[in-house]
Amino acid sequence: MKRALRKNLGEDEAEALSVSLPVSGRGYAHVCPKCGQALTLHDLRDGDQAYWCHACNVGHRASDPPARAFKPLPQAG
Repeated sequence: MKRALRKNLGEDEAEALSVSLPVSGRGYAHVCPKCGQALTLHDLRDGDQAYWCHACNVGHRASDPPARAFKPLPQAG
């Protein structure tokens, strides 16, 4: 039996998601979408990586970040 790993997004949802995510993670800190604390990066058993918030006990795969998981870093002057 095949299971869909991700739900299919409608056209509007897919467009909104692509607009809200940066093209690159460079210059951004990975933060928890719930509490805003920095996330730690962990290796998973399947070879992928995931970010985890120890305060909230939630996380996401590095390849599938939520839109609010990025916070711009302060510019070095």
